Amino acid sequence: MAATRRATGMWQRLRTRLADGDDSGFTLAEMVIAMTILSFVTLITVTAVTEIYSGTKRIDNTAQVRDQLDNSFRRLDREIRYASWISDPDIPVSGSGAYYIEFATQAGCRQLKLSTAGDLSLKTWTPGSTARDAPMALASNIKVITGTKPFTRNIANAVPSAGTGMGAGYQPVFQQFRMYFNVQAGTVTLPFDATFTAQNTDAETHKRTNDCGGEPRP
Repeated sequence: MAATRRATGMWQRLRTRLADGDDSGFTLAEMVIAMTILSFVTLITVTAVTEIYSGTKRIDNTAQVRDQLDNSFRRLDREIRYASWISDPDIPVSGSGAYYIEFATQAGCRQLKLSTAGDLSLKTWTPGSTARDAPMALASNIKVITGTKPFTRNIANAVPSAGTGMGAGYQPVFQQFRMYFNVQAGTVTLPFDATFTAQNTDAETHKRTNDCGGEPRP
Protein backbone atom coordinates (compact mmCIF):
# COMPACT_ATOMS: atom_id res chain seq x y z
CA MET A 1 0.00 0.00 0.00
CA ALA A 2 2.83 2.38 0.82
CA ALA A 3 4.44 1.78 -2.58
CA THR A 4 1.11 2.41 -4.27
CA ARG A 5 0.69 5.70 -2.43
CA ARG A 6 4.20 6.75 -3.45
CA ALA A 7 3.49 5.94 -7.08
CA THR A 8 0.18 7.86 -6.96
CA GLY A 9 1.92 10.83 -5.41
CA MET A 10 4.63 10.71 -8.07
CA TRP A 11 2.11 10.88 -10.90
CA GLN A 12 0.25 13.70 -9.16
CA ARG A 13 3.48 15.71 -8.86
CA LEU A 14 4.17 15.05 -12.54
CA ARG A 15 0.78 16.38 -13.56
CA THR A 16 1.32 19.44 -11.38
CA ARG A 17 4.74 20.09 -12.97
CA LEU A 18 3.36 19.75 -16.47
CA ALA A 19 0.46 22.07 -15.64
CA ASP A 20 2.93 24.67 -14.29
CA GLY A 21 5.22 24.32 -17.30
CA ASP A 22 7.92 22.57 -15.25
CA ASP A 23 9.73 19.95 -17.43
CA SER A 24 12.48 19.08 -14.95
CA GLY A 25 11.48 15.36 -15.04
CA PHE A 26 11.67 12.73 -12.28
CA THR A 27 14.03 12.50 -9.40
CA LEU A 28 16.27 9.44 -8.98
CA ALA A 29 14.17 8.25 -6.03
CA GLU A 30 11.01 8.44 -8.12
CA MET A 31 12.62 6.46 -10.95
CA VAL A 32 13.77 3.75 -8.52
CA ILE A 33 10.27 3.48 -7.03
CA ALA A 34 8.66 3.30 -10.48
CA MET A 35 11.09 0.59 -11.66
CA THR A 36 10.54 -1.39 -8.45
CA ILE A 37 6.78 -1.31 -8.90
CA LEU A 38 7.07 -2.25 -12.58
CA SER A 39 9.38 -5.17 -11.74
CA PHE A 40 6.96 -6.39 -9.07
CA VAL A 41 3.98 -6.26 -11.45
CA THR A 42 5.99 -8.00 -14.18
CA LEU A 43 7.03 -10.78 -11.79
CA ILE A 44 3.43 -11.41 -10.75
CA THR A 45 2.27 -11.46 -14.39
CA VAL A 46 5.00 -13.85 -15.54
CA THR A 47 4.41 -16.16 -12.59
CA ALA A 48 0.68 -16.30 -13.27
CA VAL A 49 1.18 -17.01 -16.97
CA THR A 50 3.74 -19.74 -16.18
CA GLU A 51 1.37 -21.42 -13.71
CA ILE A 52 -1.47 -21.34 -16.22
CA TYR A 53 0.74 -22.86 -18.92
CA SER A 54 2.07 -25.55 -16.57
CA GLY A 55 -1.44 -26.47 -15.45
CA THR A 56 -2.63 -26.74 -19.04
CA LYS A 57 0.38 -28.88 -19.94
CA ARG A 58 -0.28 -31.23 -17.02
CA ILE A 59 -3.90 -31.62 -18.10
CA ASP A 60 -2.82 -32.39 -21.68
CA ASN A 61 -0.23 -34.94 -20.49
CA THR A 62 -2.75 -36.62 -18.21
CA ALA A 63 -5.26 -36.87 -21.05
CA GLN A 64 -2.58 -38.32 -23.32
CA VAL A 65 -1.64 -41.01 -20.78
CA ARG A 66 -5.26 -41.92 -20.09
CA ASP A 67 -5.99 -42.21 -23.80
CA GLN A 68 -3.09 -44.63 -24.21
CA LEU A 69 -4.21 -46.70 -21.24
CA ASP A 70 -7.83 -46.82 -22.40
CA ASN A 71 -6.91 -47.77 -25.96
CA SER A 72 -4.50 -50.49 -24.78
CA PHE A 73 -7.03 -51.92 -22.35
CA ARG A 74 -9.86 -52.08 -24.89
CA ARG A 75 -7.71 -53.72 -27.57
CA LEU A 76 -6.18 -56.31 -25.25
CA ASP A 77 -9.49 -57.07 -23.57
CA ARG A 78 -10.95 -57.99 -26.97
CA GLU A 79 -7.91 -60.08 -27.86
CA ILE A 80 -7.34 -61.96 -24.59
CA ARG A 81 -10.96 -62.44 -23.53
CA TYR A 82 -11.38 -65.35 -25.97
CA ALA A 83 -7.79 -66.61 -25.94
CA SER A 84 -7.40 -70.40 -25.78
CA TRP A 85 -3.78 -70.39 -24.63
CA ILE A 86 -1.31 -68.00 -22.95
CA SER A 87 2.42 -68.60 -22.83
CA ASP A 88 4.59 -68.37 -19.78
CA PRO A 89 5.99 -64.83 -20.14
CA ASP A 90 9.72 -64.40 -20.61
CA ILE A 91 10.77 -61.66 -18.19
CA PRO A 92 12.87 -60.52 -19.88
CA VAL A 93 14.05 -62.55 -22.86
CA SER A 94 17.70 -63.38 -22.30
CA GLY A 95 20.03 -60.96 -24.04
CA SER A 96 17.29 -58.67 -25.44
CA GLY A 97 16.03 -56.80 -22.40
CA ALA A 98 12.51 -56.85 -23.87
CA TYR A 99 9.46 -58.51 -22.32
CA TYR A 100 7.23 -60.89 -24.31
CA ILE A 101 4.09 -62.96 -23.93
CA GLU A 102 2.25 -64.95 -26.59
CA PHE A 103 -1.33 -66.12 -26.76
CA ALA A 104 -3.66 -67.89 -29.18
CA THR A 105 -7.01 -66.49 -30.30
CA GLN A 106 -9.70 -67.60 -32.72
CA ALA A 107 -8.22 -65.17 -35.25
CA GLY A 108 -4.65 -66.47 -34.93
CA CYS A 109 -1.51 -66.02 -32.90
CA ARG A 110 -0.55 -62.91 -30.97
CA GLN A 111 2.69 -61.68 -29.45
CA LEU A 112 2.71 -58.79 -26.99
CA LYS A 113 6.07 -57.07 -26.64
CA LEU A 114 7.35 -54.40 -24.29
CA SER A 115 10.60 -53.06 -25.71
CA THR A 116 13.53 -51.63 -23.80
CA ALA A 117 12.51 -48.20 -25.13
CA GLY A 118 9.14 -48.51 -23.37
CA ASP A 119 7.02 -49.21 -26.46
CA LEU A 120 4.15 -51.72 -26.21
CA SER A 121 3.24 -53.45 -29.48
CA LEU A 122 1.11 -56.35 -30.68
CA LYS A 123 2.25 -58.72 -33.43
CA THR A 124 -0.07 -61.16 -35.23
CA TRP A 125 0.41 -64.20 -37.45
CA THR A 126 -1.42 -67.30 -38.65
CA PRO A 127 -0.39 -70.61 -37.06
CA GLY A 128 1.94 -72.49 -39.41
CA SER A 129 2.45 -69.48 -41.69
CA THR A 130 5.83 -67.85 -42.33
CA ALA A 131 4.18 -64.48 -42.99
CA ARG A 132 4.36 -62.06 -40.08
CA ASP A 133 2.29 -58.90 -39.79
CA ALA A 134 4.00 -55.65 -38.85
CA PRO A 135 3.75 -54.92 -35.11
CA MET A 136 0.86 -52.66 -34.10
CA ALA A 137 1.79 -49.92 -31.65
CA LEU A 138 -0.42 -49.86 -28.54
CA ALA A 139 1.35 -47.47 -26.14
CA SER A 140 4.65 -45.68 -25.57
CA ASN A 141 6.66 -44.13 -22.73
CA ILE A 142 6.10 -47.18 -20.53
CA LYS A 143 8.28 -47.51 -17.44
CA VAL A 144 8.80 -50.87 -15.75
CA ILE A 145 8.27 -50.56 -12.00
CA THR A 146 11.40 -51.55 -10.12
CA GLY A 147 11.07 -54.93 -8.45
CA THR A 148 7.90 -55.92 -10.32
CA LYS A 149 7.07 -57.88 -13.47
CA PRO A 150 5.17 -56.08 -16.23
CA PHE A 151 3.71 -59.37 -17.57
CA THR A 152 2.38 -62.14 -15.31
CA ARG A 153 0.36 -65.28 -16.11
CA ASN A 154 -1.96 -66.82 -13.54
CA ILE A 155 -2.65 -70.53 -14.15
CA ALA A 156 -6.21 -71.76 -13.63
CA ASN A 157 -6.90 -73.46 -10.29
CA ALA A 158 -3.50 -72.39 -8.93
CA VAL A 159 -2.81 -69.78 -6.27
CA PRO A 160 -1.02 -66.85 -7.92
CA SER A 161 2.43 -66.00 -6.67
CA ALA A 162 2.97 -63.08 -4.33
CA GLY A 163 2.90 -59.64 -5.86
CA THR A 164 0.38 -60.43 -8.62
CA GLY A 165 -2.32 -58.22 -7.14
CA MET A 166 -4.53 -61.10 -5.95
CA GLY A 167 -5.64 -61.83 -2.43
CA ALA A 168 -4.45 -64.80 -0.39
CA GLY A 169 -6.13 -68.06 -1.40
CA TYR A 170 -7.50 -66.68 -4.66
CA GLN A 171 -7.65 -69.28 -7.45
CA PRO A 172 -8.74 -68.29 -10.96
CA VAL A 173 -11.03 -70.61 -12.89
CA PHE A 174 -9.41 -69.59 -16.19
CA GLN A 175 -5.94 -68.51 -17.17
CA GLN A 176 -5.30 -64.85 -16.54
CA PHE A 177 -2.80 -62.34 -17.83
CA ARG A 178 -1.77 -59.32 -15.75
CA MET A 179 -0.06 -56.17 -16.99
CA TYR A 180 1.49 -53.89 -14.39
CA PHE A 181 3.67 -50.85 -15.18
CA ASN A 182 3.70 -47.05 -15.33
CA VAL A 183 2.94 -44.85 -18.33
CA GLN A 184 4.57 -41.43 -18.48
CA ALA A 185 3.97 -38.25 -20.48
CA GLY A 186 5.95 -35.16 -19.56
CA THR A 187 5.76 -34.76 -15.78
CA VAL A 188 2.68 -36.99 -15.45
CA THR A 189 3.09 -40.68 -14.50
CA LEU A 190 0.09 -42.97 -14.09
CA PRO A 191 0.02 -46.69 -13.17
CA PHE A 192 -1.55 -49.33 -15.39
CA ASP A 193 -2.65 -52.46 -13.55
CA ALA A 194 -5.11 -54.69 -15.40
CA THR A 195 -5.83 -58.41 -15.31
CA PHE A 196 -7.39 -60.05 -18.37
CA THR A 197 -9.20 -63.40 -18.23
CA ALA A 198 -8.92 -65.92 -21.09
CA GLN A 199 -12.35 -67.54 -21.03
CA ASN A 200 -11.45 -70.38 -23.42
CA THR A 201 -8.82 -71.85 -21.07
CA ASP A 202 -8.89 -74.28 -18.17
CA ALA A 203 -6.63 -75.90 -15.59
CA GLU A 204 -4.94 -78.10 -18.22
CA THR A 205 -4.30 -75.41 -20.84
CA HIS A 206 -0.77 -74.60 -19.71
CA LYS A 207 0.23 -78.27 -20.08
CA ARG A 208 -0.74 -78.48 -23.74
CA THR A 209 1.43 -77.53 -26.68
CA ASN A 210 0.20 -74.82 -29.01
CA ASP A 211 0.97 -73.87 -32.60
CA CYS A 212 1.43 -70.25 -31.53
CA GLY A 213 4.36 -70.98 -29.25
CA GLY A 214 7.94 -70.60 -30.28
CA GLU A 215 7.46 -67.56 -32.53
CA PRO A 216 10.91 -66.14 -33.48
CA ARG A 217 11.82 -63.18 -31.30
CA PRO A 218 14.26 -60.75 -32.86
